[in-house]
Amino acid sequence: FIGKRCNYDCSYCASFYHDNYSPHASKEDACNFIDQLAYYANEQDKQFKITITGGEPFANPRFIDIIEYAHTKSQLSQLAVVTNGSMPFEVYKFATKYLTNMTISLHLEQSQAVTDQTIESILKLNQIESLFLNVNIMLFPGRLAQVKDIIKKFEKHNVKFITRKIEPPFEDKNQVIKKGDTQAIKREKETFVLDKIRGKSQNKYDLETRIKKYYNEEELEFVSGREINWNNIRLHTETDILELNTDQLKANGLNTWQGWQCYIGIDSLYIQHNGEIYRGNCMLGDKLGTIGKPINWPIKPFTCTATTCGCNVDMLVRKTKDPKYKFLID
Repeated sequence: FIGKRCNYDCSYCASFYHDNYSPHASKEDACNFIDQLAYYANEQDKQFKITITGGEPFANPRFIDIIEYAHTKSQLSQLAVVTNGSMPFEVYKFATKYLTNMTISLHLEQSQAVTDQTIESILKLNQIESLFLNVNIMLFPGRLAQVKDIIKKFEKHNVKFITRKIEPPFEDKNQVIKKGDTQAIKREKETFVLDKIRGKSQNKYDLETRIKKYYNEEELEFVSGREINWNNIRLHTETDILELNTDQLKANGLNTWQGWQCYIGIDSLYIQHNGEIYRGNCMLGDKLGTIGKPINWPIKPFTCTATTCGCNVDMLVRKTKDPKYKFLID
């Protein structure tokens, strides 16, 4: 999570994910963490993947420098970014010298001109053979016809995509910190982690009821019935091996592994925009350190206490319900 700074201000994006005033992560801190990760991976005889998100990662003026540095590490097997697609195509094209994967979230609250420009970039990027590209089409209420047109275009050009329900806004916009409110910003730095945990919990409260008010029946039926044409996760059962997409698990309420042994912290680390390090985006367990300082690398899996797993990256981490099946994921 390279920083909260974003050039968009989508109505449904919580303040703990974006703002227009937070400082950018420094190249020095980012590269220090990459060095530690590469050293640890080498000791463990492992490779590693990095996914960079925000905010808007490309808003960071040193972003290209950071991914160029990461690209020099021999243990790096995948370098991905999640972006809103707002940068000029030439910027994205240059970044693909270093990136292997790109997820573009298509936010339809923007003007038609901006949306058209983003779609144009997506179609061009999809032609770059070295890049794995996928798109999250954010189903903004009242835009179903527009979404259907976009889907036809993506299907015609073989673009991998997911049509996503939006989690309706839950914050009072009048209470969100404004740029220039130095006192509020200072307090936010001190309480950010607790505020984020509390905010994520508040967002989940009564979520299904809010979704039904946010969308009409046709929109809900459309997004719930959409099939996803690419897979990213493998599940083992007593009798089967299933391959599907993590968004399918979320759509069907199957993204729950409470009580399972989860390998977050061993297979993954999550870096907050302020440099604090946790096992995963769920932020369960103790803080593991801060970039720029030694990391307390976990050695044992974590018993999941969450009712649901909301982050696609956390969902991909190895998990086992019964120790006797551990051999399936070793």
